[in-house]
Amino acid sequence: MRRLFLTSLLALPMLAGAALAQPGPVFPGPGTLLRLSETAEVIRAPDEVQASLRAEAREATAAAAQASVNRAAAAALEVARGVQGVTATTGAYRTWRQEDPARWFATQAINLRGRDQAALLELTGSLQSRGMALGGIQHGLTRDTARAARQEAASMALDALRRRAEAVAAQMGMRVERIAEIQLEAPDLPMPRPMMAEAMVARAAPAPVAQAQDIVVTAMVQATVILAPN
Repeated sequence: MRRLFLTSLLALPMLAGAALAQPGPVFPGPGTLLRLSETAEVIRAPDEVQASLRAEAREATAAAAQASVNRAAAAALEVARGVQGVTATTGAYRTWRQEDPARWFATQAINLRGRDQAALLELTGSLQSRGMALGGIQHGLTRDTARAARQEAASMALDALRRRAEAVAAQMGMRVERIAEIQLEAPDLPMPRPMMAEAMVARAAPAPVAQAQDIVVTAMVQATVILAPN
């Protein structure tokens, strides 16, 4: 995506009164300001997979429901510790009462993260068979991969902006004197979409299946360029 604005500026006599308080332009002239923006994208294959599961319990008392969830979560973490390359952490914990019939519900999330998809999915299936509900599977980029992709996209955007500025200057019979301002934005990656949004309860079924989708990493640069006559 490209945006281009041209503004011609001439040196003006200083104004009295309130005008003196106004900030001056980036380039007081004479000359021409060229405002440009460029966006660049790079595509990366996901190198990390995440799964979110829940331990759930329904009991007559809050204590019983929480005790059941605590045992299930502890057992899940113990199983996960035995899988190399997969990190397991706990998530949100909730307890609430339902009326008619009166009973207590408790739930705690168990989050899995790893680079080995096969191992993580096998572990996920094992936890499903133990009664845990699967909330979703997501693919993403590790921090190092995401950082490198943002840097590459930013470099591409800067190169494209410089070439565009030089082309515009040449077309107008001018030259790029200097770049007065640069604003670079490389937004964080959007949250990956769950591959499975509905809870899946254990049915003695095989491990879940997940197909990764490439991830687009973007960077945008905006600049104010000073053009001068040749």
